[in-house]
Amino acid sequence: MLPINCGSHADYQNFVVTNLRKYYPNPNTLARSTWDIIEWFWNLDLSFTDTFMADKYSKFGPAPRTPSCMQRSYLLSIDFKVTSLTEWAVQLKMNPLYAILSGFEVGNTPGVGTFYDFLNRLWDSDDGCISCTCENPCSNAKYGRTIHLVLKDNPRLFNNPPRSSKKWKLEYNARTSAERSNKREKLDFKLEDGRHRSTKMWYCRLYHILMLQHLDAWDLPPESPLKKLILDVA
Repeated sequence: MLPINCGSHADYQNFVVTNLRKYYPNPNTLARSTWDIIEWFWNLDLSFTDTFMADKYSKFGPAPRTPSCMQRSYLLSIDFKVTSLTEWAVQLKMNPLYAILSGFEVGNTPGVGTFYDFLNRLWDSDDGCISCTCENPCSNAKYGRTIHLVLKDNPRLFNNPPRSSKKWKLEYNARTSAERSNKREKLDFKLEDGRHRSTKMWYCRLYHILMLQHLDAWDLPPESPLKKLILDVA
């Protein structure tokens, strides 16, 4: 059976509001850092995932989990620093907030096998590994082209463009921005803590971390509209 589309992004937002009112009627019991994540995901529209993956599932058999909810949950596992899908499946059963933000009913959450099945369908390839090859290699070395430098040349001192020039400063700023981005991926989102054996899973983890970096750049309003919606009825 094809995935049951849970509806529009507005339906997901209504689901979150209804269940937060039920399980967390006092928004102040949650930390500010947690509320930042809640706000980001409440505004994150993943409805395209349902459309994109509509033909990845069989028309027969039991109804699978909604793809957008699976992807949202995988993103949440990374944002909440849970590096194991096995551990995340356990946390979904124990923590109502994780289930609600994913779009799952509390007490009815997917197991670890469902996450791997979803990522396999999302990958959309029979090859679980990626090999980077070149049709016309410039070197027969297995690690690619190599350039040997003499230490006395001191390339850090005599570099192109010259240090202190405007062009050098632009390149320096671009490099430091890239290093900050790498730091977010490696340290803050724990890229290298994933327990994966295939390049497929590493790429899935990396691509979703990049999505979170983009989400992290969104400006949030000073006052939470979601909190107001909860308190209006609470």
